[in-house]
Amino acid sequence: MMPSPPKHVHELLLAFAFYVASSWANDILYHDYCIIGAGPAGLQMAYFLQHAGRDYVVFERGHAPGCFFALYPRHRKLISVNKRYTGKSNGEFNLRHDWNSLLSHDSRLLFRHYSKDFFPNADDMVRYLGDFASMLDLQVCYNTSITHVMLEKDSKAWNGHYFILADQNARFYKCRAINNGLLDTYQLKSLDGLLEGDLEDLVLVKDKKGKLRITLRFYLENSNSSEAESITLPQDELDNFATRAPYDRAIRCLGWKFDFSIFNKSVGLMQGKGSKKKYPLIKPSYEAKATRGLFVLGTASHSVDFRKSAGGFIHGFRYTARTVHRILEVRHHGVPWPSPIYPIMQLTNTIVKRVNEASGLYQMFSVLADVILLKENAPEFEYLEEYPVGVLQELEWRTGKKVQNGLFVIMMEYGKNFSGPDKDVFYYNRAVGEAQHAWQSNFLHPVIYYYKRLPTERQMRLCPPDWPLPRPDAIHHIVEDFLTDWTAPNAHILPLRRFLENCLETDLRRFYAESCFLFALTRQKLPPFCQQGYMRMQGLMHNERLRHHGVESGLLEDYAAVDSPNEQEGGSTQSHDQLLEDPMILNHQLQHLMSTKDEL
Repeated sequence: MMPSPPKHVHELLLAFAFYVASSWANDILYHDYCIIGAGPAGLQMAYFLQHAGRDYVVFERGHAPGCFFALYPRHRKLISVNKRYTGKSNGEFNLRHDWNSLLSHDSRLLFRHYSKDFFPNADDMVRYLGDFASMLDLQVCYNTSITHVMLEKDSKAWNGHYFILADQNARFYKCRAINNGLLDTYQLKSLDGLLEGDLEDLVLVKDKKGKLRITLRFYLENSNSSEAESITLPQDELDNFATRAPYDRAIRCLGWKFDFSIFNKSVGLMQGKGSKKKYPLIKPSYEAKATRGLFVLGTASHSVDFRKSAGGFIHGFRYTARTVHRILEVRHHGVPWPSPIYPIMQLTNTIVKRVNEASGLYQMFSVLADVILLKENAPEFEYLEEYPVGVLQELEWRTGKKVQNGLFVIMMEYGKNFSGPDKDVFYYNRAVGEAQHAWQSNFLHPVIYYYKRLPTERQMRLCPPDWPLPRPDAIHHIVEDFLTDWTAPNAHILPLRRFLENCLETDLRRFYAESCFLFALTRQKLPPFCQQGYMRMQGLMHNERLRHHGVESGLLEDYAAVDSPNEQEGGSTQSHDQLLEDPMILNHQLQHLMSTKDEL
């Protein structure tokens, strides 16, 4: 059963989403969660809330979801790729190359069903978002514009305040570059130009013929006439200055700015600094730095990974939205971060599977990471997917998990010199192919950090430049691969296993019964495989799938086929489940299986 939500929890998620509670006035509408904006991020968060059975509503000022895409981009082509065929049937892997689909349980809501184009038309996105909201029955209030958000202090609230929202009807809620053709034709001298300069210093003026000319703001402000012809145009000593020719059209493509105007000063939502000043100031957990309980999602949250990862785009923020949802589930509903437990013998295979399939790690490289928590003496491990590494020091209270016996952190990273203003990303001999040089890998590749204990806040603050995490006790790079397929036995898997074994001081290989018997006589500590199998009188852990495999291979007798209510030859009836539970029978059958075949 789903745990019932607490009575007074208040979160604000922008792009967005709010967690609200109502006791202010009778005419204030109440919902546990309120989401501002039915764009991709808003709908993605709504899906997670609905799937978890939470009470929520989405406010959208337009008449349909994704109204932004009804107008922008002007050229009507999306820059997010729509790779419909990857050669693989694994859905998680295919999301690595599907940059437009939102996450859901419905395979019909994959963007490949909406467009065959590699760069789809923006109208297809409008249609897709409309279907996503309607087919999943998401709770969206259209034609509702939130015009003002303020903060009300209240000692009853968990964070000491509520968020009050007002719409255009004075109703209150308490919640709490597409293909770079221009650059190509500029380089090829095909009558397109590229003027670099501070746009705040430039202005456009129209002459009598209706042509547009570029001049300096300084000349305009110091002109005594409003006539365009009397305004001085910039020029140099030569007569071939770049801006001497007029233009017919000017296209404004200066990006966007976050609308801070709807937020009252009491909310305390601040702007970033420098190149991030157009974004709200938030933590790596996507919570506002100055206001606890205020979260920012979607493109507006790109300050966390600005020029580092894909958090400003659908194929990135669909995963950060899920991360925020998991944080809120732990904080307010007591639902721990999903963390299956596996025997230590599956450690290597589990990591290999994730780095080869996981789309969240692949898209949000250096930002989201898988975390492996080790049990005492390492008989098993707990696996947490896609945790924000910027708040690794807060993992225990953000996930509800204890870190007592060390941890591994698995991330995807580019090389330190892969890109930058002065970098040539296509330089000669840029690829690395040998495992011993994996640390020099330039392209996207898996990196595993090992810590004997959870990093502290001070260690995180003093993290080396260009490192996503503090210096670990040990680190391993899996060498880059042209196909992003890290399954080569010698180049990828063997070095990884040996790294894990060195960290754990144990042997993660599998052995025959004879080898385990010899180890038991000659060693004080047995490999985990022998401890979990041979010493418990079984070579392999039995399960129904293994039994079927043995029967189909002709290596085990199908006891289920001969079971009947009547007495069988040689004695009384035993079910196949009883036979499997009998250690002597099980051990005999599995020894026969292992002696006949090296491994299933």
